[in-house]
Amino acid sequence: MAAVLLAPINAFGETESESATLPLPIPEKAAKTDLNALNPHQSLESAPSYWPWATGEAEKPPEIQTYQLPTLAGDGVDYHNKPAPLAKAPALNPDAIYQTVLSCYPEKSHFDIDIALRASVRSSEVLDETDLSSGLGKSYVSIVANMPLYSSQELNREREREYMRRKDTAKAVADFISAIAGRNQSMRELALYRSLEARSAIRVQSGIVEATEQVGYLEKVATAQEKLVKEETQIIESRLLLAGMCDPTNAAQVGGWLERLSQLPKTAD
Repeated sequence: MAAVLLAPINAFGETESESATLPLPIPEKAAKTDLNALNPHQSLESAPSYWPWATGEAEKPPEIQTYQLPTLAGDGVDYHNKPAPLAKAPALNPDAIYQTVLSCYPEKSHFDIDIALRASVRSSEVLDETDLSSGLGKSYVSIVANMPLYSSQELNREREREYMRRKDTAKAVADFISAIAGRNQSMRELALYRSLEARSAIRVQSGIVEATEQVGYLEKVATAQEKLVKEETQIIESRLLLAGMCDPTNAAQVGGWLERLSQLPKTAD
């Protein structure tokens, strides 16, 4: 009788080595739960019970407020705009200003001695010959000079006061004209420094350069602004001083004329 060997038959026709390498089947629900467990924005329905974080929208981080160094004026000027050009001082005639102020001084000048000459014709028929102590004839011509009764020291004091007044007038005229030219130049410097300051503020805000650059231009703007104030104040002082040297009748007229000469130049802001 022959012996028959029976061997197990694989239903899928796979060998033992091939079946060992195949992954085990994973239930669909378990796979879905494990994948959702890795997602922090999972919904409450798919989150497992042991998930430590609460569901919902995460809190937004605060917005960082970057410090912006302000400019001196703080008017937000655009550095692309063309700065105001240099306004030249008007063509003033210092001699005319000087003579105009001297001519309206309330007191008469003592530089010239006030002498009045008077001539007369005398005749013996009009005058008594006994009053004539000289050996003149019957007819003669006489010249009489009249002048104020001043001593030499008093005349010197008057001339010295007159000289000091003329000297003060000349200095006031020079300061007046110089301050007008300096004021116009200060306006140009201020416009340039303000443009550079605005450009530097953007560079600092963008992180291109440090704030030291903008601080330097801010100091230059402040210095130019201070210089402009001093020059304008000097113009006012000189103008009032020159007008105050005149008599009350002409002071207003001369003061208005000087004010028109010192007007600000018309430039775009």
